[in-house]
Amino acid sequence: MAAAPASALGVTPVPGGVQVDLNHAETQWVSQNGVGVRTAGLPHPSAASFGQTLDSVAEVAAGYPQGWVSFTVFGPLDSLNGTMVAYKE
Repeated sequence: MAAAPASALGVTPVPGGVQVDLNHAETQWVSQNGVGVRTAGLPHPSAASFGQTLDSVAEVAAGYPQGWVSFTVFGPLDSLNGTMVAYKE
């Protein structure tokens, strides 16, 4: 029996939404696997913008030894909005 690798993916409730923090390994995985491109194809008005932004910030953050991505999503499912930030340490 094998265990999956531990993840540091953090999902934190905030007033009106959630904050998602990806650790460095997760950020690299998102960047290398085009998660944003796949997300952009979802049938949601914000999907294209979110997906393109996710790929862009993940690529930048993954280029730093401890870079990571955080995003916050607010609002109801049919009218989401939020922010996305790439961090380097």
